[in-house]
Amino acid sequence: MTNDLVQVLRKNASEIRDAFAERVGRLECACVGQDDQSIDAIIEAVIKVATDGDQVAARRWLQQNGDRSEGCRGTLSVLGCLERIMRFFVLRELDQKRSMLTSLNQLADAVDIFRCVAAELSSGKDIASRTTTTSQDGPWHKALAALTEQSSDCICLTDLQGKPFYLNALGRRLVGMPQGSGMKGMPTSLKEYHELEFWGELRDTALPTVRKKGRWKGRGQLRIAGSEDRIDVEATVLLVSDNVNGDANVEKPICLAIVYRDCGRLLKVERDLEESRARKTAILESSLDPIITIDHSGMITEFNRAAEQVFGRSRTEVLGTQPSEILFPAAKIAGYQNRIDRYLDAGEGSLLSKRNEVIAVRSSGLPFEAELTMTINQEHGNPVLTFFVRDISKRKRAEEEQRRHAQELEQSNRELEQFAYVASHDLQEPLRKIRTFGDRLMMSYGDAMDDTGRECLGRMQNAATRMQDLIKGLLSLSRITTRAAEFAPVDLGKVAREVVSDLEVKIEQTGARIEVGKLPTIQADALQMRQLLQNLIGNALKFHRKDVPPVVEIDASLVRDKQNRPVSGLRSNEQCRLVVRDNGIGFDEKYLDRIFDVFQRLHPRDVHEGTGIGLAICRKIVERHGGKITAQSAPDQGAKFVVLLPMIQEGGGEK
Repeated sequence: MTNDLVQVLRKNASEIRDAFAERVGRLECACVGQDDQSIDAIIEAVIKVATDGDQVAARRWLQQNGDRSEGCRGTLSVLGCLERIMRFFVLRELDQKRSMLTSLNQLADAVDIFRCVAAELSSGKDIASRTTTTSQDGPWHKALAALTEQSSDCICLTDLQGKPFYLNALGRRLVGMPQGSGMKGMPTSLKEYHELEFWGELRDTALPTVRKKGRWKGRGQLRIAGSEDRIDVEATVLLVSDNVNGDANVEKPICLAIVYRDCGRLLKVERDLEESRARKTAILESSLDPIITIDHSGMITEFNRAAEQVFGRSRTEVLGTQPSEILFPAAKIAGYQNRIDRYLDAGEGSLLSKRNEVIAVRSSGLPFEAELTMTINQEHGNPVLTFFVRDISKRKRAEEEQRRHAQELEQSNRELEQFAYVASHDLQEPLRKIRTFGDRLMMSYGDAMDDTGRECLGRMQNAATRMQDLIKGLLSLSRITTRAAEFAPVDLGKVAREVVSDLEVKIEQTGARIEVGKLPTIQADALQMRQLLQNLIGNALKFHRKDVPPVVEIDASLVRDKQNRPVSGLRSNEQCRLVVRDNGIGFDEKYLDRIFDVFQRLHPRDVHEGTGIGLAICRKIVERHGGKITAQSAPDQGAKFVVLLPMIQEGGGEK
């Protein structure tokens, strides 16, 4: 039997004594004095009965104080008062619903025992009167009425066949008896006030059990007279016995006492408990991660379905074992178990509520890496440790793969840097010699060559020039990441104006008009922003329509990200939408994916010069800045290039 009730009563004994003394003084009951000794005696008697569950302590106290009693009415008042005070402290002290429910039932049972003993003692005093009178107003009946009249429970006394001859005030209201009528109009049967199933249980189960064991308890519903309402009650049926001819060693049954206690509130507590347990079970079983609970003795009490799958062990195999025995490698058992024991003993620990990486072991003996979070709670006053485990072996393998890829990428970048060095020195040197000797041949022997020779020499020089331009383009493409500068505030308007100034000759040759709108300052690589704008504006000047002067417009606006979240103070989720628009020859959008690839051209070289690397460089610059580039166009309708760039780089000033 749980000792929560006794602990509450012991802990609050002083407050209970003070509250009880004040109320006893108002009751002026002779069976309890107002001194501490008398009050402590009845409190200790209640605790003793609640602990042992027998009648000895109750009988002893009632016998010792019976001579001072003014009748059972005073005894009833004292017991009712004391029960209400003790219930208050139980409700105040216990926050666990199960403990609260158990303690309240235990207290009610103890007080019921006092009432039954009082009834037996009272009937013993007046048995002669009861045996010589048939009036229901005899002394014995008055004693029982005094004991029960003020009770908050419905109390009924029946003969041994179940015919009622007494109902207390609450019972009389329940069956609709007129107030102040006493026992007049007492129903001959209580069947109509019980739900059929409940009445059948009382008749077929309760009565045989009471005749055999002296006590029965069950639950059901009562009907209220004149109403459709139902009351959930807990019924206790007791067999009341009497001494035969005053002989304390010989007893015979004289009646049945039935106590109906409204348990609607208790049922709600129980339903709440059941719902709480159901929710807990649902959470445990639906969790994708293992959840393991360990009680105060260090044994596993919960092992959910995910734990079965991850560890490869069944719940029945694991419950009742220590986690260190089967969940962790042998080499780690001692350390893990010592830590668990310390946390359970102290109720706290340095690793609680923190993510810790541990090595666990499957049923096959194969170890795996896991992430473990521990929390500690109290159940019935004892610490309970809960493990939340996550199998991170796949994540670890992915991280290792990512590290390997990063190393390979770093190696690739080093090789790219080496290529850039070779391209800028070793490959260009032979091309310079080809061009140099070609120039010498043309200057020295050009007149001696025929037309075919001069044409071949010219083609050789043009090919060398194109090759050199291609190498320079590839070198520029590789240097976007290998020789990139740190991000810093860049005024795009200033950069655009400088690019227009650099292209002044080309602008004059084509008769172009360049319109630069208001452009923002963003965090970027200044040199690469210059490269980006120069390629886009240069393309607009290059691919213009014949006899139509180019018009190039550059403007920008601020937009939010995909989630359209509110702009923060640092504008970290804001982007710059940079647009370069022209009135040139345009292109068919079916080639949109090709124009940003290396060496991709949509026009013959003799019509429009170039290497086919410019837009590839633009895309790589934009991607390095965490942005996107696209285009909209149609043949002879001009083109619009749209670039989205973050206003603030996530890495701050990092590359």
